[in-house]
Amino acid sequence: MTFDAGSATTAPASVSERIYLALRQEIMRCEIAPGATLDAASIARQYDVSKTPVRDAMQKLAADGLVTILPRSGYRVAPITFQAVHEILDLRAAIGPHAARQAARYATAADIAVLRQIVSEYAAPLDVGTMQQVARRFHIAIARCSRNKRIVTLSESLFDELERLLRFAIDFSVKTGEHSEEHTALVDAIEAGDGERAAAIEAAHIKSSREFLIERLMTLGYLSEGEIQLGNARGAGE
Repeated sequence: MTFDAGSATTAPASVSERIYLALRQEIMRCEIAPGATLDAASIARQYDVSKTPVRDAMQKLAADGLVTILPRSGYRVAPITFQAVHEILDLRAAIGPHAARQAARYATAADIAVLRQIVSEYAAPLDVGTMQQVARRFHIAIARCSRNKRIVTLSESLFDELERLLRFAIDFSVKTGEHSEEHTALVDAIEAGDGERAAAIEAAHIKSSREFLIERLMTLGYLSEGEIQLGNARGAGE
C-alpha cells in the first residue's frame, strides 16, 4: 500500500495518522490478534513509508493501550486479560444504569423514536460486526438522552475498548432475540419515565453480558479459571 505524500510540511503527520487509524481498525476487529508481535520495518514496507511515521503511529496505539512497546524488539498487541475485562465492564456497570436512569428523566419523544428505530434493526439477521455496531449505537443513544456530555464521551470510549473483546468472543446471532427483548423493555421504561426500572434493566443486562463474555473467553482459552479467581481475589481486597 502506498500513500500520497502530499506536501513536505504536512506529510509526516498525515501519513502517521493514516497508519495509526488503519492499524487501530485491524486491532479492534481482531484482524491482528491479541498478543501478536509487530515489527516497524515490516509495517513500513507494507505502507511504503519510512519507520518514522510507523513509530509515531505505534506511540499513539500505545497511548490507547492497544500495543506495548518492547525495548529493541518491536511491539506487541495488548492481550485479552481478566483485568481488562473486569475494568471495562466494571465501568459499564457504573455508567450504564446511571445513563438509563437519567435518560428516563430527560428523553423526548424524538429520542424514544430513535431508540425504537435502532431496536427494530435487531429483527434482521446480522453478522457479528453489524450487531455490535447496532448495540453500540443503542447504548450511546441512551447516553445522549442523559444530557450529560461526559457520560457520552465515557460510553464511546468504553465501547471502543469493548469492540475487540466482543468481536473476539461473541457469536451475536445466538443472542439476537434476547437483545431485542431487553432493549425493548429498556426503551419502554425510559418512555414511561421510570428511571429505577430502566437502571435495573440495564444493570441486569450488563451483569448478564459480563458473565457471558467471561464464559466465552474461558471457552476460547483466553482466560483461565485461575486468572479469574486471582482477579476476583484482588478485587475483593480493594
